Amino acid sequence: MKSAWLVSVALPIEATSAADAVREYWKYVEQLGSAGLPAFVSPVGDELAMTAYLLDEPTNLDPEEDGEL
Repeated sequence: MKSAWLVSVALPIEATSAADAVREYWKYVEQLGSAGLPAFVSPVGDELAMTAYLLDEPTNLDPEEDGEL
């Protein structure tokens, strides 16, 4: 049975306008590629259970929590 998931990518982008921020975002995504761009996934309704993934593998993005997921 399929479940509903929230998948998001959030990056801080410095720009002079919202449109400029979107252009910079897509430029950054193209340069970084899917292997280096983390996606954040959580079950709908349980956003506190969010996990970061690179490609299809869970990853720890917190350098203070080495080895813990």
